[in-house]
Amino acid sequence: MSSINHPSLPSRPLVGDTLRAHRWGIPAWIAGAAVAMVAIAAGFASEVSRFAGGAQEMADSMRPGVEAMRLLRWPADRLDTLGGYLTYHNVTLFTLGLTLYAAVQGAHAVRGAEASGVPAQILATGRSRTGVLLDRAAGFALTLALISIGLGAGLAAAMAVGGEPDVGGSFMTGSAVGLCAFSGYAVGVLVSQLTSSARAGTGIAALLLTGLYLLTNVADQIGPFGVLRFASPFHYANASRALVPGHGFDVVASLGLAAAAVALLGGAAWAYRDRDYGAGLWTRPARTSRPVRRVQRPALRAVWSATLLRQRLGLLTWCAAAAAWLALMGWLEPTVADMWNDFQYTQRILGAEPGRSVADQYLAFAGQMIVPIVAAYVFTQAAGWVNDLKQGRVELLLAGPVSWPRLVGQRLLATLTGAAAITVAAIAGLTAAAVVVGAGTNPIGLTRLTAITLLFVAALAAIAALAVAWLRSGAAVTMLAAFLAASYLLVYLVPLLAWPNWVLRASVFGAYGNPYLEVPAWTGLAVLTGLALLGGSGAAAVAQRSPKVAT
Repeated sequence: MSSINHPSLPSRPLVGDTLRAHRWGIPAWIAGAAVAMVAIAAGFASEVSRFAGGAQEMADSMRPGVEAMRLLRWPADRLDTLGGYLTYHNVTLFTLGLTLYAAVQGAHAVRGAEASGVPAQILATGRSRTGVLLDRAAGFALTLALISIGLGAGLAAAMAVGGEPDVGGSFMTGSAVGLCAFSGYAVGVLVSQLTSSARAGTGIAALLLTGLYLLTNVADQIGPFGVLRFASPFHYANASRALVPGHGFDVVASLGLAAAAVALLGGAAWAYRDRDYGAGLWTRPARTSRPVRRVQRPALRAVWSATLLRQRLGLLTWCAAAAAWLALMGWLEPTVADMWNDFQYTQRILGAEPGRSVADQYLAFAGQMIVPIVAAYVFTQAAGWVNDLKQGRVELLLAGPVSWPRLVGQRLLATLTGAAAITVAAIAGLTAAAVVVGAGTNPIGLTRLTAITLLFVAALAAIAALAVAWLRSGAAVTMLAAFLAASYLLVYLVPLLAWPNWVLRASVFGAYGNPYLEVPAWTGLAVLTGLALLGGSGAAAVAQRSPKVAT
């Protein structure tokens, strides 16, 4: 409560408190976006200068690959210009990432804090539930405004580096991204009011928004179902492509996004007023009598199994989303494989190998889509560890007594087990869809894919545990996000700037390799194994000397 009542905050203290809570996230998003935009712009300019025929010929050669991969990002207009390329290559994915981030923040804005009792103290001062919700929304709107301004500045710098300066279009693009993200925040707030927990709300909101993103990309290819695009915030965000020649900032679409966010927040406020504190609006009412149990559930006797039991609904949502995503990738195999077979350019940009069948190359690419899913899962677990510190759960566990090293190990085991369930579900979805469309899968490749994915999770979870033990605040999550963004960007920069392949081993994504087709390089396996062992032991050692509460 000290931060809420601080005398330096404005008359709406929850607004200032929300901004303060994101003081690390704001610069991380801005810096990450700026580095990515400038790096890709420099690479685009370099590639155009070397490409026979210039920008137009390069754009024409890219078109088949772009069409084949439209499920992942779309629209793709004027790829012969830097503004069109950045909008397609960077802005669309940044919009998805920021919108999902906002949805997670929205799901936890009210519901996530209820376990700590802080909202109850605020409400006890006479503040209405609607006022609390709207103040939190206003604070996050300011957060997104700052990120949008930073994104605009990064785009402006990138356009200048690429020799096609467009300051106005850059900042208009940033504002469109921010509006889309705020609608995602409103979705997260509303869904979390309806579900049994903030974790369940997070999973459902993320699944819903990801589905809408994919639907928007293929809306003109799915017949009557394409009308659903009008329910997608990404459809309206795509209407404002101010950096693409021939397009501009769509005022009507932007006002529609703002109106949708307001309507969703209004629905969330209504649900918040009507539901019980600490329970979702659609939560099944508690039974008045329960059978007496002589012993507790066996799963509650260990931290790792108790964690999975507590998160079972959220984990089921993750598994369903992963299975659906990979099943969709498998279902698209015939169409995409035909295009890959006709256009060798697509195979080159994806690193396909000449001795492999096109079907195997595509299934390998589809299998790699598990990586961002499990990475996001580890990210949410790290955020949960920080919340455990803030809400005093760590003190209770250590008084159990459970030692710090044991707690760290149990957390890593729970994360690895949850990620294993998600990975198995995803591979099952991919396999089932591949069988339906007549594409054979390689059991050895799938086994290898599972094993290397779990090694990747172990490494990333160990890094997350070390960051949480060291920083003991939301800055740990920001640090993990920055690490992931830098690793992901490095995978693009190495081929784009013709750096040596060994540089890829500095990235966890590069070390992961392409396990469906082959065993990753021993250096990559060594990097992942070293991170898992050294990060886990380092986290235990640092935690042993750390306070039991958040900073």
